Amino acid sequence: MSEIHKSEIIYEEGWRETAPSAEAEPLPVDETPIENTAEKHTETKPLLISIQLVLCLLLALALFLLKSMDSEIYHDFIDYYHDELKKPMVSQGVFDTLDVTKLFQSPEVQSTPDEAEDR
Repeated sequence: MSEIHKSEIIYEEGWRETAPSAEAEPLPVDETPIENTAEKHTETKPLLISIQLVLCLLLALALFLLKSMDSEIYHDFIDYYHDELKKPMVSQGVFDTLDVTKLFQSPEVQSTPDEAEDR
């Protein structure tokens, strides 16, 4: 008797009659064009980046001009900016309301009346 190896494929008798035909009818294809939204986003991305770059450069130029004129507006803006930098990103109230002890407690297991009778 021959030894069967894992790499061998063994076919049953009559497998060709039961196998589906490779020449079966193709599935119906919907003729409506599919809009690719990813392509739309890639088309508008360079324009958006360019607009943001121009706005940042204009803001930097305005601040540079205000600083060179030793304007009071510039000093007010810098004070406001430094005050905002000192503020925390997340409010302390969020941490005060958070109850971390619930994370370490085991969950309560509730059983139905019929399960309680089986115990």
